[in-house]
Amino acid sequence: MDPLQAEDPRRIRGYQLLGRLGAGGMGTVYLGRSPAGLPVAIKVVHAELAEQPSFRTRFAREVAAARAVSGAFTAPVIDADPNASSPWLVTGYLPGMTLHEAVVEYGPFPVPAVFALGASLAEALVSIHRAGVVHRDLKPANVILAPDGPRLIDFGIAHTADAAVVTRAGHLIGSPGFLAPEQAVGGATGPASDVFAFGAVLTFAATGEGPFGRGTAPALVYRVVHDAARLEGVTDPGLRAVIAACLRKDPLSRPYAAWLLEQLSTHAPAVDVLHGTGWLPDGVALRIAERAPVLPGPDRRRFLVIGGGAVAALAAGGAVVAALARTGEARPGVSTAPSLPPIPSPTPTATPADAQQRWSRDIGTDPYGGIAVASGILCVSGDQGRLYGLDAASGRQRWRHTVSGRGAGAATWRTPVISGRGLYVGWPAKDGVLYAFDVVTGRERWRYQVAFDARTPVASGGLVYIGDGDGILHAVDAATGAVRWRRSIGGVLSSRPFTAGGVLYADTTKALYALDARTGRTRWRRAMAGGAVGPTAAAGLVFCANGQAELFALRAGDGAQRWTFTGGTSVGTPYVAGGTVYVADGSGNMNALDAATGGVRWRCETGEQDVGRASMSDGMACFTAKSDILGVEPATGQVRWRRTIGGEIRADTVASGVYYVASETGRLYAFTAKGV
Repeated sequence: MDPLQAEDPRRIRGYQLLGRLGAGGMGTVYLGRSPAGLPVAIKVVHAELAEQPSFRTRFAREVAAARAVSGAFTAPVIDADPNASSPWLVTGYLPGMTLHEAVVEYGPFPVPAVFALGASLAEALVSIHRAGVVHRDLKPANVILAPDGPRLIDFGIAHTADAAVVTRAGHLIGSPGFLAPEQAVGGATGPASDVFAFGAVLTFAATGEGPFGRGTAPALVYRVVHDAARLEGVTDPGLRAVIAACLRKDPLSRPYAAWLLEQLSTHAPAVDVLHGTGWLPDGVALRIAERAPVLPGPDRRRFLVIGGGAVAALAAGGAVVAALARTGEARPGVSTAPSLPPIPSPTPTATPADAQQRWSRDIGTDPYGGIAVASGILCVSGDQGRLYGLDAASGRQRWRHTVSGRGAGAATWRTPVISGRGLYVGWPAKDGVLYAFDVVTGRERWRYQVAFDARTPVASGGLVYIGDGDGILHAVDAATGAVRWRRSIGGVLSSRPFTAGGVLYADTTKALYALDARTGRTRWRRAMAGGAVGPTAAAGLVFCANGQAELFALRAGDGAQRWTFTGGTSVGTPYVAGGTVYVADGSGNMNALDAATGGVRWRCETGEQDVGRASMSDGMACFTAKSDILGVEPATGQVRWRRTIGGEIRADTVASGVYYVASETGRLYAFTAKGV
């Protein structure tokens, strides 16, 4: 710690500043003391940056992202004021050193230590991604080795998975050698981008060098995009296989953080809270023990905050200018685009009424995978490997399945799909499985094995279609599970396929395919910038979004373009009913478009960024906006009712005039879709 300089503040709100921990392009980090006397790290933004509105937006996003994340291996925010004349952020302080410092000074880690590090960081990623946040700058300098285990820090360029991105043309945010290929070329970023960086960090810990060597920023970016990772120095075969899976070029072929946690934790020594440095090399452990701060005070007590979070390199900010970058980064299927033209939103003539609740039920676990309803059963894909069948009329549990075995509790079923009495749901494990159940009784009918990661299927015409993590599309008999055909479609599916008129529409990270549903033969293919997302078809047209915030209407017969709608910062999955296309954008609006021309009929402003896919029930357009549900008049966009429920909404669906909603808190709701 360096002493305070003359220009440094001595107190910020109730926090006393004691010395400088570091400074960088974004701001200065101080060691301070909280009103209760505990050590804290206080990050203060440079004055010249505070004058830039775009930077304030970025800093506010950092604070929101860090606050959204919780877990044993991340650093929680204690206090912040993004609107102060000099914005500031306070986190808990832990003595420690960065992974970069440790490897440079003491050399590569032994294999057991790399497994322990990986398991801890994988748990951090699970926490981050489940909070809807993408870190986007995971690198050795942002990993703190603290007395009670590793910490992942610096959310300075993190963003929620659906947020608009603040950047400048020709500039890329990230760190060469550790950013993912899609991030290196200025494309879409998401949780899979963090997984790629995770693999690069483990390579550095195991070998002392990143998987793409050393060099200038442009050289590293080129290797990340075009060259194979260099993993010869990773001596353990199991560790090398996990890292190689993380470093796949195709983002949708990379494993989930939960799978990484399962694989690494089985080989990792325990990181004990009381003796939490025992897994580290001796020199590193000793250095960490020497870094506990001594705070000035009446009794000069030594404070060691176990479990309090860590800050060391926060001031660096992590931004990098890459000559090979292009503008725009966001989650898959979302990117920056020109602002929408002003269109008046419908103004309610009276306060919207509340939705009429039929029942609610707490299932005790996050319905992370989604919901579906048919044949009087509401099927719920819960966290921790749980699959529920509830009575749709009352919410009573009819049946339940729980996947057992190693690591099952960390995984979640894919979104359930119901056709007739058949319930089809994928299990996203290393060896993926498509399960078929009787939706009424919950009895298993059959299983179909895929090579990797069974994704969300679609059932139609006696067949079930499902993609896997290797970019293979499978068609199996809905009654028996026998394979009818399978084929590679040149990219991993972005979302569930869609069938109409004997045609199967499959969206991939590269293109939209129209396939003969009975044979799998390609009828036409259309390349989509940034990948295709969420196809649906009606009245001879196919509607599909791309990664450039555009919605296309294409002729179903040959894929020829009829019109295009630009959605501002993003475009969601479209829903078509009554000659109208309903689609959300990244500015918190639900848009109603003329299906024939693409003209905007109305735009409903919700005030929330996270607007879900619309559904139509009983003459009402229903959709979600973060923690709210809305019902609007389909002809005018007039809000008929709006209700806030506890927690953010995971999924929603409609059936027989009832609107079903699942909250992250584990509570399910059934509402009358028409409202009151």
